[in-house]
Amino acid sequence: MRVESKRSMQWVKAAAVGAAVVSAPAMAQDVGYSSTGQEQQRRGAFLLELQPPALDGSLYGVRAEVAPSKDSRLAFGLLGRAGGWSRSLGAKARFSNVGGHDVKLNFGVGVDGRYTLAFLADGTVRPFVGVALGLEEFVARRSGAAAPDLKDYTTTAFLEPTLGVMWRPGSGRVGLSARAGPGFTFTDVRELQVGSSNLGLRTVYPTASLGLLVVL
Repeated sequence: MRVESKRSMQWVKAAAVGAAVVSAPAMAQDVGYSSTGQEQQRRGAFLLELQPPALDGSLYGVRAEVAPSKDSRLAFGLLGRAGGWSRSLGAKARFSNVGGHDVKLNFGVGVDGRYTLAFLADGTVRPFVGVALGLEEFVARRSGAAAPDLKDYTTTAFLEPTLGVMWRPGSGRVGLSARAGPGFTFTDVRELQVGSSNLGLRTVYPTASLGLLVVL
C-alpha cells in the first residue's frame, strides 16, 4: 500500500509540474498584454489640426494639442493663424464698414483647451466643448493702395468658447474637426482709420472652422 501511495503522489506531483509548465507561457502572455495595455493608456497623444480659411478672417491655421492618451477627454495646446488681404466674409465678420477696404490678419496666437463630451458610434463621432484665449493683430488699407499712410493697425486680445465635433473613422488617427461659437475681442477695441474712412473692430463676432485632424 505504501508503494502504491508513493506512486500516486509521484503522479500527482508530475501532473502539477506539467500543468505549471503548460500554463506559464499563457500567463506570461497575459501579463505582457496587460502591461502593454497599461503602457498604451499611459502613453500621451499629440493632436495636430490644420485649418483652411475660416470665419475668423484667417486663411490658414494650426492647433497643436497634447492629451494623456489618444482617447482622453481632456486636451490642451497652442494655436496659430494668419491671413491675407481680403474683403471676404471673414473680414466683414470681424469689422464693420469694410466697404472698399482690405483687411488682413497679420497673426493670431494663443492657448486652447478641449473637453470631449461623449464617444459615439464606437468613438467615431466625438462632440466637444473648447475655449481659446490669445492675441491677434489686424491691418487695414484702402483697396489697391500700398502707401504706408493709408494703413492702420490694431492688436487685441480674444476669447473664443466653441462647441465642436470630431469625426475619426474607426476611432483612428486621422479625421476631421469642426467647431463654431462666438468670439469676444477686448483691450484695444477701436476704429481703424484708413484715409477718410473708419473700420470698426467688432467686440462680438462669429467663429466657424473646419480642420484636418491627425493624432500622433
